Amino acid sequence: MKKDQLYAVVDIEATGASIGRNERMIQFACVLVKNGEVLETFDSFVNPSRKVSKLIRDLTGISLKDLATAPYFEDIAQLIHRLLEDTIFVAHNVNFDYAFLNECFERIGLPPLTIPAIDTVELAQVLFPKEDSYQLKELTASLGYALNNAHNALFDAQATVYLLNRLDERLCSLPLVTIETLARLSEATTADTSLFFRQALDEMKEEPSDLDDSLVIIDGLALKKPFTQNEQDTYREKHTYPYKDDDKLAQMEAVGLEYRESQNLMMNTVFNYFKQKEPEYVQFIEAPAGLGKTFGYLYPSLYIASPDEKIVLSTYTKLLQRQLVEDSLPQLLDVLPFDKAVALMKSPNHYLSLSAFYTKLKNVEAGDTEAVFCMKLLVWLTETDEGDLEEIGLGKTLHHPFWNEVKSVPDAKLQFKQFEDVDYLARREKRLDQASILVTNHAYLFSEWQRQPDRFADAKLLLDEAHHVPDVLDQNATVKLSTRSITNELKRLGSREKEETLLHDCQQLLPSDSIKDYQLDTLHATVQLFSEEWELWSRKWIDWLIHSGSYDDRVVEWKEKTLYYAQLPLDIKRDTKFLFGSLEELVYVGRQLTDALDTTEGMTSAASNGPADPSTSERNSDRTGISLTQKEKRVLSKIKVILDHFETVIERFNYLFLTGNTANQTRVRFYSKNPLSTLSFFRFDQAVKEKLLKQFNAQEHLILTSSTLSVNDSVFYLQKQLGIENKELTVYPSPYHYDQQAKLYVTTDVDTHVNEKMSVSVTFITDQIERVLSQTDENCLVLFRSHDMIQRVYQALNRRSHLKDKTILAQNISGSATKITKQFKKAKQSVLLGSDSFWEGVDFPLDELKIVIITKLPFDSPDMPMVKKRHQELRERGDNPFVHDVLPRAVIRFKQGLGRLIRSQEDKGVWIVLDRRIVEASYASVFLNSLPGDLEVRELPLNQIIAEVSAFFKTDKPDDDASLNS
Repeated sequence: MKKDQLYAVVDIEATGASIGRNERMIQFACVLVKNGEVLETFDSFVNPSRKVSKLIRDLTGISLKDLATAPYFEDIAQLIHRLLEDTIFVAHNVNFDYAFLNECFERIGLPPLTIPAIDTVELAQVLFPKEDSYQLKELTASLGYALNNAHNALFDAQATVYLLNRLDERLCSLPLVTIETLARLSEATTADTSLFFRQALDEMKEEPSDLDDSLVIIDGLALKKPFTQNEQDTYREKHTYPYKDDDKLAQMEAVGLEYRESQNLMMNTVFNYFKQKEPEYVQFIEAPAGLGKTFGYLYPSLYIASPDEKIVLSTYTKLLQRQLVEDSLPQLLDVLPFDKAVALMKSPNHYLSLSAFYTKLKNVEAGDTEAVFCMKLLVWLTETDEGDLEEIGLGKTLHHPFWNEVKSVPDAKLQFKQFEDVDYLARREKRLDQASILVTNHAYLFSEWQRQPDRFADAKLLLDEAHHVPDVLDQNATVKLSTRSITNELKRLGSREKEETLLHDCQQLLPSDSIKDYQLDTLHATVQLFSEEWELWSRKWIDWLIHSGSYDDRVVEWKEKTLYYAQLPLDIKRDTKFLFGSLEELVYVGRQLTDALDTTEGMTSAASNGPADPSTSERNSDRTGISLTQKEKRVLSKIKVILDHFETVIERFNYLFLTGNTANQTRVRFYSKNPLSTLSFFRFDQAVKEKLLKQFNAQEHLILTSSTLSVNDSVFYLQKQLGIENKELTVYPSPYHYDQQAKLYVTTDVDTHVNEKMSVSVTFITDQIERVLSQTDENCLVLFRSHDMIQRVYQALNRRSHLKDKTILAQNISGSATKITKQFKKAKQSVLLGSDSFWEGVDFPLDELKIVIITKLPFDSPDMPMVKKRHQELRERGDNPFVHDVLPRAVIRFKQGLGRLIRSQEDKGVWIVLDRRIVEASYASVFLNSLPGDLEVRELPLNQIIAEVSAFFKTDKPDDDASLNS
């Protein structure tokens, strides 16, 4: 911040969050700051002369009494106006506060403010690029400040003062070369936010500081120096693995873990298996929730792994992958008597290309939107070791084309030799080579096997959450085509007339020796024609899909359909073939334009590496001597990236629509709420799957672990799915006392509303949920298998007057799964209706969830295309689809659903199953055998169940704890 400058940090609460909609102020707060110190604070409620909604009152904590006794804005407007004179206005989202305040001034006849305004949201996005959220409360909490009364103007303003000081400290800590570039690009920032950077630059020039030892400057870019792990020198030292409990106990306690006998046994199992030279079997380990499975395999892995004998740990999600690298492994290494190098293994396109960014930085205009992205990266370069773009909080900008343009490309030549020693892909390869433990995810594991079949030939492999492996395997053997991605690329190409498109940028470069007018004109016409054809083709698909079969547009869900070529309308068949040819023509015409770029790159390569490829020279002989400007290179490079993508689309298009194969049909999928933008096509490739299975089973050491591997004490299902011949299964008991911590009930109530299509009806489920919720205050998760049923039950519950005080949330209605989960955790007396992702992977610890209602056993719908494909393959092999696929998958998912509830020794919970097949069906024993041994199944009428549940939760908690510990 500028020395001796007065900053006015302002926050406003209002009747609504809109400007120009006649909203009114209800609170104004201002904190005056100079040289980082608070000089004065002003805070006042404001009478809005109108009703304020309960939502706003609850959000802000401002009562009707506070407003009734508060002054009107007219009474304090002059004071506020004078208070802000000669200051720099600062707010978190300044576009709202500054504009709203001026609107209030103008309404009563005062002149609007003309003082400079700075936005701390945008400053934080640039200066704290790794933050997950830029909401004031979450952001300041991450920086060490507790904002306990968010959405109260005074507390928000005080938090913003704290944030402003942290932003100033961070900016002043950056090297001069970075601040110079930030100041140059800052014209693109909101309001007068650029002042913050320019003032910092002026002050640093007056008092320059030495470059931090952790940084290096290359061609104007300040980068964090590559970090080299020192394990290479010490990994050959042998450390004896502690088999006995006592030997491990001290280390586990140092990490803050409880001792568990089953966890110690699991550690020994993993160690003994990996120590075998040539094991003749695959090791399956089923470790129930609460056993400490993650540390159960990390601990022995660290004792065995070395750079020469690597262990690859694969997880199902990228989130868990990063947690292992950033939390769990460092936690263990802190207490072990040695160090081991760990590397995160992800696709090369996750990493920044310094060459691509350097080119972008040299060509970006100071006022461009991309300038702010460049600013964010400039700060991040001084912090990142790995260059992994997922470290950055991209938020809504994630899909901006900029990020694709600065990503690394596998096997691409380094454009600028000066970055050779610091290139992030080179760093990645060095880390992977030096590391003892490689951490990846299942999807990348299989994709790497497609790209490099021998990638993990010498490594020991452990897959966590291994029950997902068959599905991930199928996904990797599936060719996909998203219509939205092509639509977006066509929009980026645009037209000669439309601003901020690539063809318009080309038009602006004319006249040019490199870009011929007739070439641009031809590409323009081809793009326009193809864009029209593409949209028409996509709309024809949607129109045909929603008018064929039993489509119900009232149900918001993902729809899938298998395509049989003979059944397609003639116009779709004709247009598909025509569209394929049009796309080939578009790529051909586009290549004529980008030819100049290829020639220039070829000449550059020839100058440094010898003669260019003769075929390239001959093809481009008429272009010899062309020298592209930086702007031409920038535009043509962007077009070339799109054309490269379209080349891939052509290959996929051909496989999906024009290659006959009755064994694996193309499938179409879309989301019914916005079908045109979500339309996509898939086709399974059996040959790819067989290659991947061959690689998978070629691994010498292979451990598969999960909390849900077995069905009826057998892993036959997974063994069959993965083609595993020899196996050993080890199952460990749960550490929880289910007889004391949990209850499982099956209602004996009969569904009198049942119809042919549903095993239980909407009315029955709604009645059962209402009866439970109306007699308990506990949060409840209701698990379904049908999105249709979720939406019907949701609508029915909202009509029940007894539930008016309950918060009712539903998948696909109340927002994304992440948003719903956050709302559910915050709310009291809430019910969440969920399917799919809510059967597993979502944790609700302690008091956040007490009751799970399972409406229907989780069998896959036989109408789903992927299910049909699996069942067809099973029948061809002579296997029973129900026995070998439907039932085991349902049992595994059922076990995952049970795992949503008891997650610690302190948890207490109840399951209520409405589907009586769990006790009456011929296969009921398979489900019942999957339950924890000490969990009793009770069949009772719902009224009696509710009475027992109420008594169970009213049990004195200290006595419960005592019984658990006895």
